[in-house]
Amino acid sequence: MQTKKEEIRNRILAVSERSFIKNGYNDTSLHMIAAACNISKSNIYRYFASKEEIYETIVSPARQSIMKLIRRFGSKEYSGNYTEDKINEVSDVLAIVMSEYRCGILIMLRSGEKKEQEAIRAAMSDFFVAGCPIRDKEFKRQVASLMMTAYIDILLNCREEAEMRQRLFMLHSYHYLGLNGIKSREIQLM
Repeated sequence: MQTKKEEIRNRILAVSERSFIKNGYNDTSLHMIAAACNISKSNIYRYFASKEEIYETIVSPARQSIMKLIRRFGSKEYSGNYTEDKINEVSDVLAIVMSEYRCGILIMLRSGEKKEQEAIRAAMSDFFVAGCPIRDKEFKRQVASLMMTAYIDILLNCREEAEMRQRLFMLHSYHYLGLNGIKSREIQLM
């Protein structure tokens, strides 16, 4: 009996995850989730108090991991001091986190609560702005926005951690070392 309850709870989370990604958080209802799980809406309340609790269950581990990475790689050891080995380390760790929390990150960045989207984007933007050697703050913010778009693209199009790592390394090499950083990486891959 206990296994059955856990199966239903996991099904609710899996269906919710897919629906939040496909339809967005605001356009996903508990009724839709229940119908896709072949259970009643009231049965969802046996497992979760609200749609917000389902959202938090899915997104919270991803949010915590991303914020931890921002603190780690935004430290003085890294900020403004990007060498190929540090870019490699950032890319490796980020690929692991993006692979493990792919859906949660996508939900946060694409279809989550607007307030949370803005907070995560602002934290990531501040991270890029702090590490960018350019003086023009508005241009730094534009570059940070492009990086966010590239991260979302990587999450949407790369399924394997190794592919994510390669794409992230090339993106970070370009961001911190310029076109010569990418040329150097392409030569290594040949």
